Amino acid sequence: MSIRKNKKTNKWEFDYKDLRGKRQIKKGFKTKAEAERAYNKMIEDLNKGLNPVNAKITLKEAGELYLRLHASANCKPSTYKTYCGYLANLLIPFFGNLNINEISPILVKEFIKQMQEKERKNSTINKYIKFMSAIYNFMIDSDAATRNPIARIKPLKEVKNDKIRALSTQEVQALLSKTKIVYPDFYPLLFTALFTGMRRGELLALTWDSINWVKGKITVDKNYVNGRLGTPKSSKNRYVDMSDELARVLKEWRLACPHSELNLVFPNSEGKYQSADNMIKRRFIPSLSRAGIDSIRFHDLRHTYASLLLANGAPMKYVQYQLGHSSITMTMDLYTHLLPEVNDKCVNLLNSIVNQTIEPQENRKFGT
Repeated sequence: MSIRKNKKTNKWEFDYKDLRGKRQIKKGFKTKAEAERAYNKMIEDLNKGLNPVNAKITLKEAGELYLRLHASANCKPSTYKTYCGYLANLLIPFFGNLNINEISPILVKEFIKQMQEKERKNSTINKYIKFMSAIYNFMIDSDAATRNPIARIKPLKEVKNDKIRALSTQEVQALLSKTKIVYPDFYPLLFTALFTGMRRGELLALTWDSINWVKGKITVDKNYVNGRLGTPKSSKNRYVDMSDELARVLKEWRLACPHSELNLVFPNSEGKYQSADNMIKRRFIPSLSRAGIDSIRFHDLRHTYASLLLANGAPMKYVQYQLGHSSITMTMDLYTHLLPEVNDKCVNLLNSIVNQTIEPQENRKFGT
C-alpha cells in the first residue's frame, strides 16, 4: 500500500488489496492528511475483516470469501467440506456469476423449487438456504451486501424421523452373535456402538485413557472425521455409562487389539486411525448381511441404543444425557415414536380407574 499525489488530477490517493487479494485504489482526497486518515481506517478495517469489497462481487466470490475468512476458522472440518460442496455443486451452477445485490427473493424461491423437483428433502434444502444466508450475513457485516434476500423466506416444513431405523432386541442379538464369530476384530467396536450410542467418529478417536474402569465411565472428548481429529459434534465433552458386560468385552479386546502408539481403542492393523469408509464397507455392511438384517446406516446403531434404553424403562432425561443432546426436546422428537408399545400402555393407564368397583354409600345429611 502507498499514499501518493496524482499528478494529473492534483489529488491524493492510495492503493490497497481488498479481502479477495485484489488491488484497489481510493482516489480524490484533497490533502495528504485526509488520505492518510482514510488509509489508516482502511488498514483497521482490513485487520478486522470488515473492509468493504467491490460492490460488483458475485455470489461465487462472496461464497469463497466466506469459506476462506470465516468457515475455515470457525467451522469443523467436516462442516467446511460440506459447505465447499454446497457452493461448488449447487449455488454456483444455479446463480452463476450474478452480483450478490442482484439476487432477489423470487430467484431464491426458484432455486428452492428446482431442488424440490430434484426430490431433495426439505431438511436438506433448508441446509442449502441456511448456508446461503450465512454468506449474505457475512457480506453485510463486511459492507459488501446491502440486504439478505433469504431473510423473509420461511424454512420448508421438515418431516422428522423419516430415516430413523432402530434394530429390535432380536436383531441386536443376531447381529452380535454372528459378528463375534465371523468378524471378531470388529465385534468390540460394534458392541461399544450398540451399548453407548457413540458416534462413528467418536469411536474411531476413542483412546484407552478415556475409559475409567473404576467408575464405569467413558469420556467422549474426541472425534475423528475426514482424516482429522477434533472435538465431539456438540463441542462439549460427555461421560457415557459403561455396563459391566461392555467393560468385560473391552478388557478382553485390550489384550487382543493391535498395538497403537496413539493409544487407540479401535485402531487399524497398523495401530493408526481406521478409515471410516473401510470399516463400513469391509465390516459393518458384511456383518449385517451375515446376520440377515436389511441394510442400515451405522448411525442407526445410535438410534438403536436410545430406543432399547427407552423400551426398557430408562427416563428420557437419562437418554438425553447419554447421547449428549443439547435439549430433551430433541431427544423426544427423535425417539418417542419408536415406542408404540409404550404409547399403547400410556393410553390405557386410566382404564383401571373406571374398572374399579366403587361401593355406593348411603346419603347422609349434615348434622345427622
